Order: sequence, then structure tokens, then C-alpha cells
Amino acid sequence: MVEYIVDGDYGEDEKLAIALGLSITFRRALAVARPSPEAVKAAVGGVWGALLITPCPPELPCFKDLQEAADYSEAYSTPVGYEGPLPATERRRVSTFNKHYLRPWRWARAGEEPAVGHRLLPLMACLYQKLKALDATPVVISDVRLQPRSAGSPDYMVIPTWHSPSEVAEVVDVYLPPLKAAAIALGVLAGGYSAGPVVAIAKARDRLVEELAKLGGYAVVLDEGGDPCQLFERRVVGYSPDQRRYVVDPSLCDRCGDCLKTGCPAVAPTPGGVPQLLQTCTGCGACALVCTRGAIRPE
Repeated sequence: MVEYIVDGDYGEDEKLAIALGLSITFRRALAVARPSPEAVKAAVGGVWGALLITPCPPELPCFKDLQEAADYSEAYSTPVGYEGPLPATERRRVSTFNKHYLRPWRWARAGEEPAVGHRLLPLMACLYQKLKALDATPVVISDVRLQPRSAGSPDYMVIPTWHSPSEVAEVVDVYLPPLKAAAIALGVLAGGYSAGPVVAIAKARDRLVEELAKLGGYAVVLDEGGDPCQLFERRVVGYSPDQRRYVVDPSLCDRCGDCLKTGCPAVAPTPGGVPQLLQTCTGCGACALVCTRGAIRPE
């Protein structure tokens, strides 16, 4: 039994990515595609419901019986090949997502290393502030990702849960290149996920981004100018990081430590608790974005 068959006017790797999006929200999906070996490799380990591919890729286990294929895929959390006739679809369960089931950031693999003035810091800082204020379980799927400094603790609840990120780099939940973030996000939404906003951080705008927005999702497009902090007002936004000189106003700082959650080594604590901006600061503004007291501002 499968719940969704992914076919139609999409690229071969895109069909796999959409099916993977369905799978990681505990759906059973069948992709009618001939994905590249690189795409299949990225999907391995990203499955939770069931992910079947027909015709069967040579590097995967192959099944002729549909139920055996679905059971195997769910049991071992891996994509499998299916060589039988296309089945009828049947809804099985409600779409859900858990950020910390079995191990933290299960689908987000190693990303880019954080650094002073990293181009992604202001973006992740903006999303960090926007998403942590929601009474919801957002899912952020990205084509780019910062590397968190430390792994979080797992949460074994098999229901949608939202944790408070300890740093800006933890914003991204799913990062599985070369699979496109917008395609995976489209699968999440197509399966009926409604416990929170689904956000894709895409390198470029394409039809998948447009479809995602029409279906109710959100997207940040990295090769377009714009303000990602307007995401929930505009649904699809660009990203234009600005660089200015910033200063700390000690009279407004209450020593909360939020600015340190950017992971930027140019923001350093002092013995008195008020942060200090070092000479290595490039003025990306990520620390100012997460400072809700207004204590870090442009000079």
C-alpha cells in the first residue's frame, strides 16, 4: 500500500526529492523516476515512512511485491526499488514530523562551517527570531546550512515537537544535497503537513518555489535581493545581506546572551556579561537581528 505516487512534469531527481519529503513526514510514497546515483545516495538515511522508486535503481534492494517493499523501506529507513505494476493509492495516516526522533537533526547532514561575517549568518539569525516566536512546529529545508557547534539532545516523542534552538545554526532541519530544498518542501506540504510553516531556502527561484508558495509554503531565494525577515508577510523573499559597523549599548543590554547564539566568533562575552564586538567583526548584523533589546545597533 502506498499513499502517493509522484510522477508528471518534474525532473527525475525532483520527483525523488518530492517523494522523500512525503516520506520524512511519515508518508508512504512511490516515485516514478530514474534519479541520478547522487540523488539516490542523498535519500539513503532520509526516509521515515516509506520511499519506493520505480524502475528499481541498480544500487537499491528491489521488490516485486508492493507491501514487502513498503515494509522493508519503513523498517530500515531506506529507499527501495519496486518492479510491480503501479498500485492504487490509499491514505494511511496523518502527516507529521519530529525534529528529534532517534537522533538530533536526523536529516540535516554536515553543513558549512560558521565564520566571522559568514554570508548565511544574517539569514539564519532572522529565521531564528521569526520561528522561535511561533506556537507551531516549523520545518526548514535548505540548500545551504551552517554547521552547529554541538549536537542537541534527542526527544523521543513521536509527535510534532518544537525545541528552542541553542544557536542560530540549528534552524535548518533538512539538508540533503543535491536534492533541492524546494522539492522536498513541496512533498512535505503535498502530504498535508499542517503543524507549522514549511520553509525552503533555495539557491535560485524556479517552478518548484512558485508551486511551494501556492500550496502554502514559504521560500527564501538566495540569488535574489530582498529582506528574509519579511518571509511571513510576502511568502517568497530574497536575501541581500548588508554590512555596516555595529556597536553595543551597555545601558540597553540585560546580559541575556542571545547574541552569542549566532555562533559568530566576533561576538565575545566579557566578565560583566555585556557582549563585545571584536575587531574581526565584518558588520553582517546577525547579532543585532537576534538582540530583542536593541542593545546592538548600527553605529
